[in-house]
Amino acid sequence: MIKVIATDLDGTLCDVDHDINAHTARVIAKAQKAGIRIIIATGRFYEGAMNTVRGVLEQVDLLLNSGAEVINAQGETIIHRPLSPESVRMVYEAMKGEEPVVAKYNGFERNGYIGTRKELEEKALQDFLVFHDHQTKEEACQDRRFLNMLTNCKAYSNIDTLLEEVGEVAKIFCFGGSIEQIAATREKLKKLPHLGIASSFPTNIEITHEQAQKGPALKAYIESLGYSMDEVMVFGDSDNDLSMMEMDFVTVAMGNAEDNIKRVSKYVTKPNDQDGVAWAIEQLLERQGSIQNQSQLEN
Repeated sequence: MIKVIATDLDGTLCDVDHDINAHTARVIAKAQKAGIRIIIATGRFYEGAMNTVRGVLEQVDLLLNSGAEVINAQGETIIHRPLSPESVRMVYEAMKGEEPVVAKYNGFERNGYIGTRKELEEKALQDFLVFHDHQTKEEACQDRRFLNMLTNCKAYSNIDTLLEEVGEVAKIFCFGGSIEQIAATREKLKKLPHLGIASSFPTNIEITHEQAQKGPALKAYIESLGYSMDEVMVFGDSDNDLSMMEMDFVTVAMGNAEDNIKRVSKYVTKPNDQDGVAWAIEQLLERQGSIQNQSQLEN
């Protein structure tokens, strides 16, 4: 019996516009009414996730920054696993000379870039367009989500000042350049110790504490609540979901998922542009409802 559903956002629960549509929201609410707990498991930081969830979904737990933080539906922080300052400096040094690949340092409350404010705005626009590539630059600059991103980000002249003001760094997000340049940078970063390296798209790199990945964080959280892994259904599509999809959860890859995600998953649903998560949940609710009805008849 499935008692928990954990789902990625971008490329999974969200549509191609990176929003949760009304039909999907209704199905999620229906699952909650049936007693199923919902966990949003995303690479985004808190405000980035809430920009999509707020006003659409109610009473959901948040697994953020690819597993560096878990906040329950009551707003309490349950898991908190930042990168050490030494790891942040190590990545900063490794990223020197990697241009045009650039890094954004995601704190738990604010984010930062190294450079001028003008460079920050240019880099932030690049970052935003990674997830909203259907928009023109002009459209993106007027998008409330991009404006919110700028509000939560600041430019710093050096890494020491950034660490002092941003505080603990949850994740370092690298982007820019070609897919080949990103791949080369990823291979370089994989040689550094005590880091978790993943991607949500072929055009980015997500760097966290080695234990701050979606799979280990989700396992620790659901077990703290008394659930077993076979009571948890997980949806994902990309490399930063792999640590969840390889575990003994009931794993469901999206129809649009990367091949390595499909290979390790138990099931494959429709793509995100066909409401694949909602479709699979509806099948689940129908099946579990039938089982419960049969049990009641037998009793």
